[in-house]
Amino acid sequence: MSGHDPVYDLKFKPRYLHPRYWPTWLAIALLWLLAWLPVRPRDALAGAFAPLLVRLAKKQCYIARTNLRLCFPELDQDAVERMLLASVRAGLMGFFGYGEWTARSKAYLQNRFRIQGREHLDACLAAGDKIIFMIPHTWAIDAGGLYLNSLGLPMCTMMHSAKNEVFDWFINRQRARFGGIVYERDAGIKSVIKTIRDGKHFFYLPDQDHGRDASLFVPFFGELKATLPALPKLVKLTGARVLPVLSVYNTAQHCYELIVRPPMAPYPTGDLTADTRAMNAEIEALLTDWPEQYMWFLKYFQTQVDSREGRYEAGIRRIRGRG
Repeated sequence: MSGHDPVYDLKFKPRYLHPRYWPTWLAIALLWLLAWLPVRPRDALAGAFAPLLVRLAKKQCYIARTNLRLCFPELDQDAVERMLLASVRAGLMGFFGYGEWTARSKAYLQNRFRIQGREHLDACLAAGDKIIFMIPHTWAIDAGGLYLNSLGLPMCTMMHSAKNEVFDWFINRQRARFGGIVYERDAGIKSVIKTIRDGKHFFYLPDQDHGRDASLFVPFFGELKATLPALPKLVKLTGARVLPVLSVYNTAQHCYELIVRPPMAPYPTGDLTADTRAMNAEIEALLTDWPEQYMWFLKYFQTQVDSREGRYEAGIRRIRGRG
């Protein structure tokens, strides 16, 4: 991305061949090879690594356990551990198959998906609506966007840059494979608004914690969460309709699923707090049958109402042996 263009720059740079990136290229090559393995043996291989990753990823699993206890206080410790392991298994199966979205054909990839609630999408398209796909952070989130784009839907999205610029280039090149536009989040929202008004649909990730100043505190699974109130504002500015969707990897059926709920209506209502809470309620509804698919390791509740310290920091310090 240049200082004048908010679209991610997909051109290959010679510096990507520097020796410090050779391990990244090796990882990409392995993902490419895994893309050609039969799905069931590959999933079995991924699932076998899940218990080891739970033991090794102490910080990430601490965050995940904290989130699960906040969102599901009725679960005992054994149930929390089972959900955590199921989430890691789903994540690893998705990651081991990540190379598919670069290596395999469009027809193959579309055949890997099942879609529930297709009638809601078809009705919006038949009406000529611009659509904001409101999609929470599941392990299969990228696959969902690529699937929609592969159907011929003109799409745009906003993403954070990864720390490793070669892997960042790889994943954003993959996201744009079927003509999608990837905007850098730091570039701001004006370009996205213009793109939606011009007729492209927006793939919107609503659930990360963007800090106290940018957020409203509204319930999420019964816990107050700093929530960005951008969705109702985007709808008002673009005239788009909001379709809540969930992209998951069905570990039992060894396929992806896209779950589409009815459009949010009436939306927005003019009550910003109520509209922001309605967005969180839709995420809760989407996750009802698929809680293990959520990226529980993200710091969704980092910003606390009554404290300036991040919710997870004391526990992370203990894990690191500094308190």
